[in-house]
Amino acid sequence: MEYLAIQMSVLLGGAIVVGGLVGWWVARFIYHQAATACRIELAGLRRNYEDSARENVNVRNTIRQLEGVLRKIGTPPSDTEYGQFLQVRKTLEKTRLQYQSLLDKCHQQQQVLGNLTAELQGNKQELAALQAALSQQQGVITTSSSVPLREDTFSAANRDDLTRIQGINQRVASKLQALGIVTYRQVAEFTSDDLYSIQRVLGAELSSVPEGWVQSAHSLFQQQSPPLQA
Repeated sequence: MEYLAIQMSVLLGGAIVVGGLVGWWVARFIYHQAATACRIELAGLRRNYEDSARENVNVRNTIRQLEGVLRKIGTPPSDTEYGQFLQVRKTLEKTRLQYQSLLDKCHQQQQVLGNLTAELQGNKQELAALQAALSQQQGVITTSSSVPLREDTFSAANRDDLTRIQGINQRVASKLQALGIVTYRQVAEFTSDDLYSIQRVLGAELSSVPEGWVQSAHSLFQQQSPPLQA
């Protein structure tokens, strides 16, 4: 019995010792966890304090600047400053008027440029029409055998009085002679295309295609020479 009691006592003491050691280790672990959490929280609080301190300094500086501005606003301007203000305002008004004047001139120049552009376009179209008329004019001065008759081919004696043709006055006759058309035969051999080309070349001188020229010139030519052979 005594031996059993001693064993029980030993086991109970060992259990107490082991329990104490485990409790000490658990308590130490919990202490380290709590201490670490406290250090982290303390570091966060320290950072918050530093940020708040810097923000406080910035707020104080801003307050000082605003106080300086308020004092400056509350101080009435001197005569010199007021004179400078009036001078600056006068300069700004003058600059604004100059800008408005330049803007109006720019608009006017844009309108003039638009008109000139339209006029240039019209001149280009007119030039193209004149070039086409000149090309057709070169095809008018031909005979029925497709041999061109130039003005220098005829002497003064061989030229006919074109004003005798019905519908041709002196001005039209001069222009026809400038084109190399100087005889009744040339006019009598005009085709419809030739008459249309002549009407386009002479422009304002002829209001319509001169269809009566051919018959009148043919009659005058037959009076000069035997009729044309078929």
